[in-house]
Amino acid sequence: MEKLELKENEEVVRELRHHPMIVIPHLIISFLILVLDFFLMYWLFLQGWWGVALFFAVILIIIFYILRLIFLYRRNNFIITTERLIDYEQPSFFERFQNELPLRKIKSVEAKKKGVGGAIFNYGNIVINIKDDVAPLELYKIAKPLDVQRELLSLLDQDGEAIKEELVKDDPLALVLAETRLLSVAQKERLIERIGQQIDVEQPPEKPVIPTQNKGL
Repeated sequence: MEKLELKENEEVVRELRHHPMIVIPHLIISFLILVLDFFLMYWLFLQGWWGVALFFAVILIIIFYILRLIFLYRRNNFIITTERLIDYEQPSFFERFQNELPLRKIKSVEAKKKGVGGAIFNYGNIVINIKDDVAPLELYKIAKPLDVQRELLSLLDQDGEAIKEELVKDDPLALVLAETRLLSVAQKERLIERIGQQIDVEQPPEKPVIPTQNKGL
C-alpha cells in the first residue's frame, strides 16, 4: 500500500487494483512467443551469429516486458478512505499521477459488468458521477464491482449523516433548505400546502371590527 498521509480521524477502508484478467492475456501471448522462440532455436542457431543473437534478444525482450507489466500493474491502484478516494496512475516507469476525490463531491456510484469474462471472473467497471457537472471518474476492470459499489454508498451515507450533524450545530435553517432542495416538484408543492394549512390552524381568527356610529348632539 502507498505511504499515505491520513488526515485526523481518517482511516483506510480498502485498497483496490485492476483484476488480474487485465494482464493475463498479455502473459499468455508472451509465453506463446517464448515457446515459438525455443521451437525455432535449432533453426536459428544454424543461421549463425545473427540467429543466436535473435534467439536471446527475444528472451530478453519478453522478460523485460513481463517485469514491466507486473510493475505497472502493482503501481496502478485505488485507495478508499473514510473521507476520499485516491487514484494512483502510472502509465510508464517515469510517469506517475495521483488524483484525489473527496467523498462529499460524489453524486452517485454505478457498477457495470460486461461480457462473459466479467460475469465468470466477477470484474467490471465502477463509474463515479461527480457533483457540479464534472466528468465522471471510471475505474476499469475492478474485482467484485458490486461489493465496491455497496461499500462506497455506505461511506457516502455515513458522510452525509456527519454533514447533517455539522449543519444542525452550525445552522439548522441551512439543513432544512438543503433537505428541501432534494425534494421533487410535487413534493415541494405538497409541503407548501401543508405549511399553509398549519399556518391557518395556528393563526387566531381576527376579531370583527364593529363600526362606531357618531351620534349627533
